[in-house]
Amino acid sequence: MSATWPPYPPCVSGTCEDIICCAHGHKVRWPELLGKSQQEATSTIRRENPEVTVEVLTPGRVGLPDFCCNRVYLPVDANNNVITIPTVG
Repeated sequence: MSATWPPYPPCVSGTCEDIICCAHGHKVRWPELLGKSQQEATSTIRRENPEVTVEVLTPGRVGLPDFCCNRVYLPVDANNNVITIPTVG
């Protein structure tokens, strides 16, 4: 697919309902970033999938439950280290 997603917000997914549909040839999941710093993780995600916007979730902050092909939530702990696997959606 040659289409690209516009920057988030707003949430965009078209007819996609899963991360594979969102890929457009880019990476959609980053398990290797667990425990890495927010800055390193954000940089890696932006480099490996320029179609997504990284939204950092600091302690106590939760993301919206909607599914978005153009967004990756990046939950971090009090030390700004990634605590869950960042995934498109």
